Amino acid sequence: MNRGFTILELVVSIGIFAAMTALVVAKYGNFNQSTLLTDTAYDIALALHTAQNYGLSVKNTGAANSFGQPYAIDFSTSPGGISCGTVTSNNKHIILYADAFPAGAPDGICGSSDGALTTYSITRGATIAPTKSGAGSGICVGSGSTCAFYNITQLDVSFVRPNPDAKICANGSASSCYTYAEVIIVGTDGSTRTIAIRENGQISVKTQ
Repeated sequence: MNRGFTILELVVSIGIFAAMTALVVAKYGNFNQSTLLTDTAYDIALALHTAQNYGLSVKNTGAANSFGQPYAIDFSTSPGGISCGTVTSNNKHIILYADAFPAGAPDGICGSSDGALTTYSITRGATIAPTKSGAGSGICVGSGSTCAFYNITQLDVSFVRPNPDAKICANGSASSCYTYAEVIIVGTDGSTRTIAIRENGQISVKTQ
């Protein structure tokens, strides 16, 4: 005599199926967030490479004597933002700009007299991590491959012809320049990615 499923067996089977489905969905969600955050970090690294390439190729901004101007990226951990040219960089936007001021002696810092070219949005729900003391700050600077200073709210990375080397200045001061910097972005799930910038022009993404 053939026997069908009992109610208890059916309930147990549905419960196991639901638990496995929830586990798969949760794992996929974490994987998806991780992938999106990594992609965003590489987008930021690509923006830095764009500034580097503009500096090397001596892109013309259209202004007088503009072929000699450095090109740079401005970062900010502030939600309110910092003025850069005619636009604002903040923890969700970075600015590619031509360092046109002071004329003939660019200072490596973005100000209202510099020429903002492109605003890059940090997408997929990510932001530059907030400034705080110690490891985990949104921006830190130092020497070699080590951060030593963490209370950084603004970072300017500029490239001056004819070298691919980076000029790395912090907190809007041309006298506070370093040989190494990290920009940390944080995703909606709290995970982070780090963009490392070295004075020799090397730009890399740390996924862990």
